[in-house]
Amino acid sequence: MTLGALILAITVHEFSHVAMARFLGDKTGEQLGRLTLDPFKHIDPIWTVALPAILIVASASTGAGVPIFAAGKPSPYNPNYLKRRFFGKELATRTAECWVALAGPLSNLLFASLCLLGVKYGGYEWAGLFQPFILLNISLFVFNLIPVPPLDGAKVLLAFLPHEAARKYELLAPQLSWFLLIALIFGGGTVVGYGVRMVLWGISWLLI
Repeated sequence: MTLGALILAITVHEFSHVAMARFLGDKTGEQLGRLTLDPFKHIDPIWTVALPAILIVASASTGAGVPIFAAGKPSPYNPNYLKRRFFGKELATRTAECWVALAGPLSNLLFASLCLLGVKYGGYEWAGLFQPFILLNISLFVFNLIPVPPLDGAKVLLAFLPHEAARKYELLAPQLSWFLLIALIFGGGTVVGYGVRMVLWGISWLLI
């Protein structure tokens, strides 16, 4: 159940990126076959397979309840084609990229919220069914907003940084990516786990 919930959450996440890019005018992801809910189109060998496998083994061997995180294959898009106009004004490229980046985490937050409503209106006997979907989608929401490439939070951060600061940040991106991976494997996941608990508490308070 947990593996299925994780794959579904990642699939919805990556599909939402491509769908938002398509809405904003870019057909790159669609042309590459990524505008689909087929999970095999969105699997990344490191972020979808290796990372959660390592975390699952670490959790089982230590008994510490290590949070399980994963990400899909980065969704392709061409920022030059993100030309949607709103109220007669074209979105700035970095703003459009920010919306493409946010579409994934927000889809997971929406997914988790719908599952919480399922528990509320379907009765608590449904809690066991919905629990992995709720926890994994909130985990993906929090995890992907970390402002480190290739996660979505990096694009969101870049949308708000001054041009020179953004340029320097992009130069550091490769080193930051490996630092994030190593940190998660050796205990950084507990910090993200705290964020997951806070978000879960917040949406539970709002919806239930």
